[in-house]
Amino acid sequence: MPHFWMVLGAWIAVGLTLFLYSFLYKDNPLFKVAEHLYLGVGMGWLFQQTVFSVWIPKVYEPLSHGNLSPLVPFLLGLSLIAQFFPKISWVSRYGFTFLMGYGAGLAIPVSLATDFVAQIEGSIRPLFAAGAPFTMAAAWQGFNALLVAGGLVCVLCYFFFSVEHKGAIKKASDVGIYFLMLYFGATFGNTVMGRFSLLYGRFDDLYKFSSSEYRYATPILLAAVIGFYFVHSRFAKQEPAGN
Repeated sequence: MPHFWMVLGAWIAVGLTLFLYSFLYKDNPLFKVAEHLYLGVGMGWLFQQTVFSVWIPKVYEPLSHGNLSPLVPFLLGLSLIAQFFPKISWVSRYGFTFLMGYGAGLAIPVSLATDFVAQIEGSIRPLFAAGAPFTMAAAWQGFNALLVAGGLVCVLCYFFFSVEHKGAIKKASDVGIYFLMLYFGATFGNTVMGRFSLLYGRFDDLYKFSSSEYRYATPILLAAVIGFYFVHSRFAKQEPAGN
C-alpha cells in the first residue's frame, strides 16, 4: 500500500492534470487555478535555484572570503534592475551590452559548428572509401551520400534567385521542393511524437492512479470536475444582451 503522502501526491497530480486538460473544453476557473499554480511554483523553483546555485556559491561566498572577482559581473547584472526606474534606466545599458556581447560570443561559434560546419561536412562525405572492398553496406553508404549531396544542390537551386528558374534550374528547384517538404514533414512528425509521448505519460499516470491503491483518485476527481462544470454552467451569470 502506498504511503499517505504518495496517495496525496497522486490526488494532486490527477487533479492538476484534469484541471489543465479542461481547457480543451473551454476556459474555466479550474484551468486558471492550475495555470497560476504552475506559474507560481515554477517561478518559486527558479528563484530558489538562482539563490542557492548562483548567488550564494558564486557571489556571496567568494565576496565573504575576500575574493572580489565576482563583484564586476554582479554589478553588471544588478544594473539590469535599473530599467524599472526611469531616472537611472540608462545604467541598465551597460548590463545589457555585456550580456548581449558575451552571449553572442558563446552562441555564434556553437551555431557555426553545429548548423554550418557540420552541415557542410555531412554533404561532402566521399562516396566510397579509398581501398575499401565493395560491399552492400559501402554501396548503400555511397548512395546515401550521393542523395544528400544531390538534395543539397537542388535545395540551393530553389533559393538561387540570381538566375531565372527555367530549364535545368527549374527542374532542380522542383526537386528541391520535395526535399524541403520531406524535411518539414520529418521535423513536424518528430515534434508531434515528442508531444504525444508527454500525453501518453499523463494518461499512464491517470490510469495508474485510478486503482484502489490510490483511493480511486482519477474517477473520483473526474466526476468532481464534471460536476463542477455542470454547477458552474448552471449558475453562471448571464451577460447583458447589449454586450
